[in-house]
Amino acid sequence: MIKEILAGTEIVSYILIGVLLVGMIVMMFVQGRRSKKAQDDYMSMLDTLRVGVKVKMASGLLGRIKEIREEAPGFKTIVVSTGDDKNATTMTFMIEAVQGIVNEEAINRLNVEQLAAAVNAQEAGAETTATTDTVTKVNGEPVDEKPAATKPTTKKKTKSN
Repeated sequence: MIKEILAGTEIVSYILIGVLLVGMIVMMFVQGRRSKKAQDDYMSMLDTLRVGVKVKMASGLLGRIKEIREEAPGFKTIVVSTGDDKNATTMTFMIEAVQGIVNEEAINRLNVEQLAAAVNAQEAGAETTATTDTVTKVNGEPVDEKPAATKPTTKKKTKSN
């Protein structure tokens, strides 16, 4: 009888191990497909890069592509220009350093929404001066970007005899 009980627990153990192994294989397969899809999307984005497109580099730098060069077969570099026309700076990057294409329409839409919110706040009674980036004044008072640092209070030691 004890042998029968032990034999039953061994079967359950083998079934459990088999289910876990099948689950791990399925998870690895699904993860592999996701990463392959992400890599394919990234490579197709790199293939669509053209001169004049605004890009975000892996370092966080934003700029426009001025030139795309093929240095060797399979090795491309891009020349990115940052800043305005008067103070433009150009830098050369490997094409793989491009993190993504900047959607300028979405940024412009966000700026319009920010300005609309500032106008609504003005109509509600709070006097605001807004730029496309931040609100600079509320009720005529300038808004500090950084709060003033407070000095730590220290107590003077007194000698007592």
